[in-house]
Amino acid sequence: MSKPNMHVGRRQFLKGVAASAGTLMTAALLEGCGPLQAPGAGGQPVKIGVLLPYSDIYAALGKSITDGMELYFAQVGNSAGGRTLTLVKEDEGTAVDAAAQKAHKLVEQDEVAFVAGIVSSGVLAGVRDYFHNNKKLLVCANAGANALSRKAKSPYIWRTSFTNWQPNWPMGAWAYQKVGKKAYISVPDYGAGNDTIASFKNSFEAAGGQILGVQKTPFPNMGDPAPFITELQKANPEFVYCFYSGGAAVTFMKAWGQFGLAGKIPLLSSGFMVEEDVLPAEGDTAKGVRSGLHWSLVLDNAENKKFTDDFKKKYNRDADVFAMQGYDTGRAIVEMLNTLKGD
Repeated sequence: MSKPNMHVGRRQFLKGVAASAGTLMTAALLEGCGPLQAPGAGGQPVKIGVLLPYSDIYAALGKSITDGMELYFAQVGNSAGGRTLTLVKEDEGTAVDAAAQKAHKLVEQDEVAFVAGIVSSGVLAGVRDYFHNNKKLLVCANAGANALSRKAKSPYIWRTSFTNWQPNWPMGAWAYQKVGKKAYISVPDYGAGNDTIASFKNSFEAAGGQILGVQKTPFPNMGDPAPFITELQKANPEFVYCFYSGGAAVTFMKAWGQFGLAGKIPLLSSGFMVEEDVLPAEGDTAKGVRSGLHWSLVLDNAENKKFTDDFKKKYNRDADVFAMQGYDTGRAIVEMLNTLKGD
């Protein structure tokens, strides 16, 4: 008897995950909210709260996630489970308290069926108890706070993205083997930065590496990057490992180039540092940066090619990882609502 084929391709795996996530999210929605009632029953539109940054340093991320989500919804006729989909958007910004107030508004005043979005790990941690204690479904489309998949996990909070461990931990052992034994770390001073330190440091030190120092820059606005780049230059490590995203990534990378460090001190990072949304602004300084991420624009399979082609046709720009996460979020939501059959 022939052996079964045990090889599962990445997109086959992700298709299964999307279907499973939709089913599990359905259970959370039913437990916390009951049928999709409030306004919305009887064939009326399903209101989906979208909490994403449309201002400040992560505005481009919020736009890409929204665009990806709306692309998928458009491909299914903006309906699921026999119901039209309506988005109620609020600006997450970067301030935790303000974002939490927006989450409360979406649930209590706008009476959305559930909320999707959240870019900042700090914001995700800040709204965790609200959604958990009130048994309200939150679909996290980006924020990678490790604790939300560990000690602070909740049956009402589901991810369609990543944890901060995922792009950073594998880089530690790889960097030790391929780049150098002594590193300096630079990150923004908030939750995602702290997770980056812990995840990279864990695998790098386990491999035998040494962390010469850790630099935490102000968040959300770094201000003048010169003192931080000077500190890294003086430390003269075998390489620098960092995490920055959005506007902060551009600020750091431009200063790195202006100080003449590109090509002199190897720069490694999680892939957000050199993702499609920031590469045009970073220019040639980004060349040679080595990074790890859970997606790539040039991922060579039919599904990714269709997604990237469809995205570029609709928005006249290349997709990025945030757009992909928005697209996957849209699919998970549609799978969930189809499972509910609009009830």
